[in-house]
Amino acid sequence: MDLRALVFVVFLWPSQAVAQCRLCAPSTAAAASAPSRALTIEIETALDFSRAAQSGRGSGSIAVDEHSGARSVNGLIDLGGMALKGTVVLTGEPFRHVRISLPASIRLSASEGDGADVVDLRTDLSPDPALDASGSLKFSFGGRLIVSSHSSGDLRGRISIAADYQ
Repeated sequence: MDLRALVFVVFLWPSQAVAQCRLCAPSTAAAASAPSRALTIEIETALDFSRAAQSGRGSGSIAVDEHSGARSVNGLIDLGGMALKGTVVLTGEPFRHVRISLPASIRLSASEGDGADVVDLRTDLSPDPALDASGSLKFSFGGRLIVSSHSSGDLRGRISIAADYQ
């Protein structure tokens, strides 16, 4: 039986904030609603699918739940290890509502050139998230890793997380 070991770690990359035009005069309404503190993103924990191996059957998947961090393995041999849901902390102006977006999918790659895709990225955020009284919001996210029969190695990638005030 051919076993190919896989290790999965996803690194997070906060998206860069878009600067507003400083030469343009803001309207009175826009100036009144403009945030006094910039919104920042801190990655506390990277999403980690842990370890698995392929048997001769080919492809499979590993899912990490955004709420519990529980891992489920389908079509692969579970080699154990600790999977981790990703955690992010936003800081900014207290009580401001925010819009957070994750990509539809990302590509992981290994130094040998093999790759796999992370899909179904989901957060544990409420439908209308807002920063708390201290100006912070902590949330978790998970996703599903799709592994083809040609994937092997230490697969890594970056997730671009975008956050803006509403």
